[in-house]
Amino acid sequence: MYVKSILVMAALLVRFRNGWTLVQNMRAGRPCDEAMLWDGTRIAHPEGRAGLLEALLEVWLDQVYTTGFYRPGDRDVIVDAGANVGVFAISMARQNRLCRVIALEPFAENFKYLQKNVRHACPETITCREVALGAGFGKGQMQATGSRSLDHVLEVNLALAEGTPVIPLAGLFSLIEAGPPGIGEIDFLKVDIEGSERDAFAGASPEVLSRFKRIAMEYHDRIVPGTLDLLRRVLSSTHEVTVRPSKMEGCGILLARRRDVA
Repeated sequence: MYVKSILVMAALLVRFRNGWTLVQNMRAGRPCDEAMLWDGTRIAHPEGRAGLLEALLEVWLDQVYTTGFYRPGDRDVIVDAGANVGVFAISMARQNRLCRVIALEPFAENFKYLQKNVRHACPETITCREVALGAGFGKGQMQATGSRSLDHVLEVNLALAEGTPVIPLAGLFSLIEAGPPGIGEIDFLKVDIEGSERDAFAGASPEVLSRFKRIAMEYHDRIVPGTLDLLRRVLSSTHEVTVRPSKMEGCGILLARRRDVA
């Protein structure tokens, strides 16, 4: 554990200009409001909320969604569902400026910071959309379940006249503006939507799922029991599935590669 902590601190110092501040906040258990890369790129975060440091460690250091699984190629289309303030989307865009990233974030406060961060980091590569993934088209409301910027769950209410737009997986292809009839495939779908992954995938047909080459998602059995079993079953006809449980019980990363993709 001590060696791991030293490696984490060293990685923060190497990657971020304000790495020492990040290290101090991590050791003190304080939230971080901003990360600054060495080229001056800033990733801002809602003040006083935890979550930024966790996202940086997962995405920039551990690379939990991509290690040994995916690197963005030229003209790849990437969808980041549950983009938060843009840590993953920006990391993809910085790896390959010729890819295209569509970042979806349904929580209004996070979305404001997502837009700000993308505008300053790589506006030519990333498109932001204030929408949520769900079982179908409709409206929903985001409910806070904790103090972190990551702790929000979607409550769908089809009777709502106003609210956060909700779309199914199939709706992603019309959401992405590539001209009619839209793009045929999505190269990489990253999903971290705090339990809504069950609804989003439960009703998806094999025809829709086969249009995603690679999928990486955080599953949340601790929020919606039975989610992992459902995801495995639904994806088994079109994808090869690997599961990497995390140290947190009922949570981990599921990686799905379409069977014809090398």
